[in-house]
Amino acid sequence: MKLLYTVFAYSSLIVALISVILAISGKRHYYWISAIGIYIFSFLAGFSIGQLTVGLTFIPLVLAVGYTFGWIKNKAQILMVSSIGVLIGIIMVFFVDNKWVFLPFWIYS
Repeated sequence: MKLLYTVFAYSSLIVALISVILAISGKRHYYWISAIGIYIFSFLAGFSIGQLTVGLTFIPLVLAVGYTFGWIKNKAQILMVSSIGVLIGIIMVFFVDNKWVFLPFWIYS
Protein backbone atom coordinates (compact mmCIF):
# COMPACT_ATOMS: atom_id res chain seq x y z
CA MET A 1 0.00 0.00 0.00
CA LYS A 2 2.89 2.36 0.74
CA LEU A 3 4.25 1.76 -2.75
CA LEU A 4 0.91 2.79 -4.22
CA TYR A 5 0.89 6.04 -2.21
CA THR A 6 4.47 6.74 -3.24
CA VAL A 7 3.73 6.20 -6.92
CA PHE A 8 0.59 8.35 -6.71
CA ALA A 9 2.44 11.12 -4.84
CA TYR A 10 5.31 11.33 -7.29
CA SER A 11 2.94 11.04 -10.25
CA SER A 12 1.01 14.06 -8.99
CA LEU A 13 4.30 15.94 -8.54
CA ILE A 14 5.36 15.14 -12.11
CA VAL A 15 1.95 16.26 -13.41
CA ALA A 16 2.30 19.49 -11.43
CA LEU A 17 5.77 20.21 -12.82
CA ILE A 18 4.75 19.47 -16.41
CA SER A 19 1.63 21.60 -16.10
CA VAL A 20 3.65 24.52 -14.69
CA ILE A 21 5.94 24.34 -17.70
CA LEU A 22 2.93 24.30 -20.03
CA ALA A 23 1.33 27.21 -18.15
CA ILE A 24 4.49 29.32 -18.36
CA SER A 25 4.72 28.59 -22.08
CA GLY A 26 1.33 30.21 -22.65
CA LYS A 27 -1.43 27.73 -21.82
CA ARG A 28 -2.56 29.50 -18.66
CA HIS A 29 -5.33 27.06 -17.72
CA TYR A 30 -2.65 24.55 -16.71
CA TYR A 31 -2.01 26.59 -13.55
CA TRP A 32 -5.18 24.99 -12.14
CA ILE A 33 -3.85 21.48 -12.78
CA SER A 34 -0.50 22.42 -11.28
CA ALA A 35 -2.13 23.70 -8.08
CA ILE A 36 -4.16 20.51 -7.69
CA GLY A 37 -1.11 18.34 -8.38
CA ILE A 38 1.03 20.11 -5.78
CA TYR A 39 -1.81 19.94 -3.25
CA ILE A 40 -2.26 16.19 -3.73
CA PHE A 41 1.51 15.66 -3.51
CA SER A 42 1.62 17.70 -0.31
CA PHE A 43 -1.11 15.65 1.31
CA LEU A 44 0.39 12.32 0.32
CA ALA A 45 3.89 13.41 1.34
CA GLY A 46 2.39 13.79 4.80
CA PHE A 47 4.22 15.19 7.73
CA SER A 48 7.67 15.30 6.21
CA ILE A 49 7.97 17.51 3.16
CA GLY A 50 4.21 17.84 2.69
CA GLN A 51 3.91 20.56 5.29
CA LEU A 52 6.33 22.76 3.37
CA THR A 53 5.18 22.02 -0.16
CA VAL A 54 1.57 22.90 0.59
CA GLY A 55 2.68 26.52 0.64
CA LEU A 56 3.78 26.20 -2.99
CA THR A 57 0.20 25.34 -3.93
CA PHE A 58 -0.88 28.94 -3.59
CA ILE A 59 1.49 30.34 -6.22
CA PRO A 60 -0.09 28.57 -9.22
CA LEU A 61 -3.50 28.91 -7.57
CA VAL A 62 -3.41 32.72 -7.42
CA LEU A 63 -1.91 32.82 -10.93
CA ALA A 64 -4.77 30.64 -12.18
CA VAL A 65 -7.33 32.90 -10.52
CA GLY A 66 -5.61 36.01 -11.87
CA TYR A 67 -5.53 34.73 -15.45
CA THR A 68 -9.06 33.35 -15.27
CA PHE A 69 -10.55 36.67 -14.23
CA GLY A 70 -8.26 38.69 -16.52
CA TRP A 71 -6.50 40.52 -13.71
CA ILE A 72 -3.01 39.80 -15.04
CA LYS A 73 -2.00 41.83 -18.06
CA ASN A 74 1.76 42.45 -17.72
CA LYS A 75 4.88 41.14 -16.00
CA ALA A 76 4.58 43.50 -13.05
CA GLN A 77 1.17 42.08 -12.28
CA ILE A 78 2.54 38.53 -12.58
CA LEU A 79 5.18 39.44 -9.98
CA MET A 80 2.60 41.06 -7.70
CA VAL A 81 0.18 38.13 -7.89
CA SER A 82 2.99 35.60 -7.40
CA SER A 83 4.16 37.55 -4.33
CA ILE A 84 0.64 37.37 -2.92
CA GLY A 85 0.72 33.60 -3.52
CA VAL A 86 4.04 33.30 -1.67
CA LEU A 87 2.69 35.35 1.22
CA ILE A 88 -0.47 33.24 1.48
CA GLY A 89 1.68 30.09 1.32
CA ILE A 90 3.94 31.28 4.14
CA ILE A 91 0.93 32.15 6.29
CA MET A 92 -0.66 28.74 5.63
CA VAL A 93 2.54 26.82 6.40
CA PHE A 94 3.51 28.62 9.59
CA PHE A 95 0.25 29.79 11.13
CA VAL A 96 -2.53 27.40 10.05
CA ASP A 97 -2.91 23.88 11.44
CA ASN A 98 -2.61 20.99 8.98
CA LYS A 99 -6.12 19.90 9.90
CA TRP A 100 -7.44 23.05 8.21
CA VAL A 101 -4.95 23.16 5.35
CA PHE A 102 -5.88 19.65 4.23
CA LEU A 103 -9.55 19.92 5.24
CA PRO A 104 -11.13 18.21 2.22
CA PHE A 105 -8.90 15.17 2.67
CA TRP A 106 -9.32 14.89 6.46
CA ILE A 107 -13.08 14.58 6.02
CA TYR A 108 -12.59 11.30 4.15
CA SER A 109 -9.89 9.80 6.35
